[in-house]
Amino acid sequence: MKINRDILIRYFLGHCSEAEKEAVRGWLESDGVNRQTFVRERIRFDASVVMSEAGLPLQQPARAQNVALTLLKVAAAILLLIGSSYLFNNYLHRPRLADTVVQSFYVPPGNRAFLTLPDSSGVWLNSNSTLRYPVAFDGGIRTVELDGEAYFDVVKRNGQPFVVKTGKYLVEVLGTSFNVDAYAGKPDFSTALFTGKVRLYRATDEDAPCCLDAGEAAVLDGDSLHVSPIKTNPSRWREGLIVIEDRTFEEIMRMFEKYFDQQIIIGNGRVKTQSYRGKLRIADGVDHALRVLQKDFRFTYKRDEDSNIIHIY
Repeated sequence: MKINRDILIRYFLGHCSEAEKEAVRGWLESDGVNRQTFVRERIRFDASVVMSEAGLPLQQPARAQNVALTLLKVAAAILLLIGSSYLFNNYLHRPRLADTVVQSFYVPPGNRAFLTLPDSSGVWLNSNSTLRYPVAFDGGIRTVELDGEAYFDVVKRNGQPFVVKTGKYLVEVLGTSFNVDAYAGKPDFSTALFTGKVRLYRATDEDAPCCLDAGEAAVLDGDSLHVSPIKTNPSRWREGLIVIEDRTFEEIMRMFEKYFDQQIIIGNGRVKTQSYRGKLRIADGVDHALRVLQKDFRFTYKRDEDSNIIHIY
């Protein structure tokens, strides 16, 4: 079978037949030039996903600075995708493709993106998030690694569970839809289950899992998970929204740090515990979000461009 760009695109989308998947794997393992072609096409494919989800506000000429900033963010994501091709060169002589080739996909701050995994499972990635996954799922367990927040719609495969590895917990499913919030360097961890069933456990303590049924969420509280019914949909970020439901000002700033990759220091103690409810668009940026909050909170802020820190006064 001749492997052309159309087949590779279907492979990246998870739309290939089993015969086509085997043909692609054989084609990859047969020649180093083929592997280079695969990497080039994968980078083009992933870059097009990021560009399509970037939401460039070209219809507003006055916001040219925001457009330029978004383009820089997209360029950074593309550079990371290019860097992921280094993994191919490290493992050219390994016998099994699925054991060696790992794809890394990064979404810049202020953006979100959708991708289809090799098993046809769908993943929405939130701002400032990275997902690492194999080019092909061969073997008993489908494993991906998440740093950030993602919404998964997993295709069920009997005898082949799907595991999301994070820095705090592992989330194991067979076929279900759920949201995971697990940014490295942040103390927060949560999983909200919409359909199916999931099992959460630490890599060092697999015998003491926490199981969720549909409509339940698990939130890390100290060193243990607290399970409760889902009150509000935590995956509205897929629509490009930050939904704030009775959060304190301090909690909102932690959300901004996560979505905009921005350190925020609160020096105004009067506003820390005041609460707020509302919606903000991620694409509008942190400055717009802060100006909106200034209508309800009495504070000023100053951005230190050199240190990437925002000071609240």
